[in-house]
Amino acid sequence: MTKPIFTVDKHSDGQRVDNFLRKHCKEVTSGQLYKLIRKGQVRINGKRCQPSAKLHNGDLVRVPPFMYFEESSAEPTIPTALINQLLDAVIAEDDDYLVVNKPAGMAVHKGTGHDYGVIDILQQDAKYQHLLLAHRLDVVTSGCLVLAKNRTALLDFQAALKARKVKKTYLALLEGALDNSILVKQSLAETRINNLKTAVIDDKGKTAETHFEPLGHRNGISRVLCSPVTGRTHQIRAHAAYLNCPIVGDTQYGAKPRKNLPRAVFLHAEQIDFSDYSFQAPVDAGFEHFWQSL
Repeated sequence: MTKPIFTVDKHSDGQRVDNFLRKHCKEVTSGQLYKLIRKGQVRINGKRCQPSAKLHNGDLVRVPPFMYFEESSAEPTIPTALINQLLDAVIAEDDDYLVVNKPAGMAVHKGTGHDYGVIDILQQDAKYQHLLLAHRLDVVTSGCLVLAKNRTALLDFQAALKARKVKKTYLALLEGALDNSILVKQSLAETRINNLKTAVIDDKGKTAETHFEPLGHRNGISRVLCSPVTGRTHQIRAHAAYLNCPIVGDTQYGAKPRKNLPRAVFLHAEQIDFSDYSFQAPVDAGFEHFWQSL
């Protein structure tokens, strides 16, 4: 019988052991994982370890047999057409990064309510099986999504994020006529409303800043560039609502219900700049058609 041991390869060099095992043992909850590590049932090269222990190429990670052999019997099959759709959405690629124009309505990874997301779909292609998410976009948001092809590239991107050296520009359609540029500085806290993760204005929350630059308006709808200075959950959506100009379709943040929209929420990650990189994602036809039809 094969021993319950994972061998660390170059793609996982420098990764924390808890994150490594989350990827390889997807049926084990975080609580179970930390309990097993604490009890010494997870070992690196035969030695006990902490969840934060960093792995190196060639390390042997021993786990309890059930973690190694147990596989989900209900893993969903990802349609080939969906894989091809996402491969066709690739904007740019080099040795370090892959950038896709994420479709609106697609999650970035599997989770509650989603059997799979961008990362899971792309990893079906052999050459992308080691892809790593560099950041996230809401399910309802389309546009530039950066994935790292190695851990060094991932850490470089995350360092740039932390230093606020990643510039993101979003295109949105807002309810109301926004005539002047405005910088919203309103702290945000996360809560759940109607069982949905929601950002709310809260002085005790995390600092959040978003710059809104109007491009024009038609029949009560404004076309706006949104540039978040910080990167809080649902930041643009919450700050647009604070201006009493919620994003068209975003009923979670106060937008009026509309029928027959070509997409749920009109928010698109148009451009992302970091280091020597600059990527742009064209907005989808449904977004443009709605704007032109106003």
